[in-house]
Amino acid sequence: MTINIRSFAFRDAEQATYQAARSVLEQLFPDLFFCYDDKGSDILYFVSGGSEREAIGALKPGRMYLLLAGKEGNSWAAATEVKAWADHQGISTILLSVEAPVAKQVIQMFTSVSKAFRSLNGKRAGLIGGVSHWLVASSFPPELAKERFGIIIESFPWELLPDYLSYAPDPAFLNAFKNHQPEKLVNEARVHHFLKGVIEKQQLDALTLECFTMVKKDDVTACLSLALLNSEGMAAACEGDLVSLVGMMLVQSLTGRVPWMANIASISDDQVLLAHCTAPLDSMSGFRVNTHFETDRSAAVQGKVFGNEVTVFRLGMGLDKAFIAAGNIMSRPQHAFACRTQVEVSLSAGEVEKLRHTPLGNHHLIIPGNVTALLQLACQYKNIRVV
Repeated sequence: MTINIRSFAFRDAEQATYQAARSVLEQLFPDLFFCYDDKGSDILYFVSGGSEREAIGALKPGRMYLLLAGKEGNSWAAATEVKAWADHQGISTILLSVEAPVAKQVIQMFTSVSKAFRSLNGKRAGLIGGVSHWLVASSFPPELAKERFGIIIESFPWELLPDYLSYAPDPAFLNAFKNHQPEKLVNEARVHHFLKGVIEKQQLDALTLECFTMVKKDDVTACLSLALLNSEGMAAACEGDLVSLVGMMLVQSLTGRVPWMANIASISDDQVLLAHCTAPLDSMSGFRVNTHFETDRSAAVQGKVFGNEVTVFRLGMGLDKAFIAAGNIMSRPQHAFACRTQVEVSLSAGEVEKLRHTPLGNHHLIIPGNVTALLQLACQYKNIRVV
């Protein structure tokens, strides 16, 4: 991993001073590659005291910085002074000793978070149709996504889009579901072709689709198409949910994987049942095609989500709060009262109480593995309060 870093020393310090400090880093972290003096870097390395004035000139409001320092040459003293100044200015920083046992992990994780947010800047997402009317806590003015994450959200009302059933069935879609009676999925394949066309024409990096209009009007869902898009690496959310869309894009930028968006179907003392009619195909050990739960029409994914440990994540509608919890999949039931793909996840009593009494909304994102530390750092980076 390449670590972009900027070094600071006392005024008129010779290159030998910088080189000696850089050698310390390279000895401590021989498997990391450091690129020095990157003026846009969020990692500041204090070589010595007397560097404070120059360092604060590199700090910008609205960004987060990792301040690295050792115990020699008053570098820790300088970093401490700068952190105090940054705190007073409302600029978020982490002060880290290069000798700390967790230093390598924090440096790598901070670099991943910084790169993730830079990658989101300028991404284009599409709202196809509109936000489903029942999602009263899952919408926001599109400009908020631009302000908070640099994500541009464009709206594409149904009346301004071509008729999805006028498209030819997409061959790749039919091949992906060749073991699931593809002759019965012709209209679903037309929907997939339509979505691919919108994605290409509008140059979208992600989308969310208001799909119940399609079911009511034409007895066709987008559940299979969204599942396929997710497994191919595109964040594609259901029901026009903007909060889940941004959350999915964030998680993908951090982990490289598109998470599963699911309803909270029920809550017990120590478990939550999560369910939805679509899920990334690459997140399941197997699946079958069933009908859409709420309407008993068209097609949906009924699968077995693989793995054991997961992270449950959700942003708030202001994009300034987040719920983060690690849990374990305890069962993969097939209840008749919930959407087709289901898991029961064990959580701590405190986390269950938060979901019961102070939820941020219904839809939550399920991420393989325990990535709570990464998400918490990402939230700290963007001043998002973890509830």
